[in-house]
Amino acid sequence: MPYSWVKVQTSPPRQRRDEVADICRRHGGRLCERQIFYGEDEQAYALIEWPNREEAAQALLEELEATDRVSLFDADEKAELDEGESA
Repeated sequence: MPYSWVKVQTSPPRQRRDEVADICRRHGGRLCERQIFYGEDEQAYALIEWPNREEAAQALLEELEATDRVSLFDADEKAELDEGESA
């Protein structure tokens, strides 16, 4: 699971974006498009590319204090998963 949308605590928008990018970098992840997004509900969401190591991913998740997480796969990964299930 290389990507996830996560709901993160919000603060001044630009400051929080920079904090989230720094947290991701420290743990080997990446804030995609170097941006966080705000929904109509005023909640902040970040698209994260996760580090390869599970321990680093868990540490990243904890430091972000993420409350919700939706895992995403790109088209190639999805095709490989589907092919693996049918084999």
